[in-house]
Amino acid sequence: MRFLAAILDALVAFVQRNPLFVLCVVVLALAAPSLLKGVAALVLYMFLGFFLLIGILLLLFRWRIYRVQRGMEEQFGRGFRTGDASGQRRREGDVRVHKTGGVPEKRISRDVGDYVDFEETKDR
Repeated sequence: MRFLAAILDALVAFVQRNPLFVLCVVVLALAAPSLLKGVAALVLYMFLGFFLLIGILLLLFRWRIYRVQRGMEEQFGRGFRTGDASGQRRREGDVRVHKTGGVPEKRISRDVGDYVDFEETKDR
């Protein structure tokens, strides 16, 4: 019962806020009911088109976010999800130690720079 009263109160408030619009709809309904039916169909199609457009835009947005995520995963060589570079999922707290190579190569030539001979002295 309260639900019907709330709907009725909302309709009364709408009529109080928009009396000219309600008068035009009533006159149109009495004078040309077939025209009112066409207007109602137009409004219905506009609402359906609007919701369809929003749905398509949401799907395109999700697809674009998915593509950006995949591009970043490829760029950085590993996924952002939990797991290691090979894609295997690991439990939280697991530790892996990988042995690295020996001494790294020199990046500059041996001919670059001068050798400075020095002697350590102790300060008193």
